[in-house]
Amino acid sequence: MFTSTLSGLEGFIISHGAWAVFTGSILEQIVTPIPSSLVVLGSSFIIMKGTVLSSGSLEMMFLNITLPAALGVTMGSLLYYGICYKIGTPFVERAGKYMGVSVEDLENVEKRIKESRYENLFLFAARCIPVIPSIAISLFCGMIKYNPRNYVLITFSGALVQASILGIIGWQFGSFYLTISESLSFIDNIILLIIIVAFILLIIKNKRDK
Repeated sequence: MFTSTLSGLEGFIISHGAWAVFTGSILEQIVTPIPSSLVVLGSSFIIMKGTVLSSGSLEMMFLNITLPAALGVTMGSLLYYGICYKIGTPFVERAGKYMGVSVEDLENVEKRIKESRYENLFLFAARCIPVIPSIAISLFCGMIKYNPRNYVLITFSGALVQASILGIIGWQFGSFYLTISESLSFIDNIILLIIIVAFILLIIKNKRDK
């Protein structure tokens, strides 16, 4: 069942390409249990697997993974940013436990930003490298009523950098996987044979004991 689920997911991503990445990136910003890097890593592994590094393949990755992911992250993050922009701290106090974020978390984000002295640069770096959970950044920016235009620009540009890095990692891992797949298949067969033999020996032993 697990294998068939993975095959179905792979088929869906291949069939829908950029739209699957875009939709998945929106969901990972809204549904907090989904790891923020899962969509890009998984999609680049599937879409770019076995593709040789070239200017054409880099363009393919940008159009099918990097750009859709950055747009999805930006649009998805606007939900919590907008809610917190309107309601503020009371929203975090009531709903934070369901999203894994507390008011104290946002206060820590504020402390880090104040210590950095360059809030725009800090937020951009936080979007590029997920040192702070994405949802915490969105909520914090909404709570302090951070300029909406700057928020969108920084979120998009930071997500673009992060998606590029994660996309290359997933892509190269996919190529590496193809290189060693035959060896892995051979090892899997050996392990399966050992398990079957061990199971047969266990049955024989149980019969002798009885």
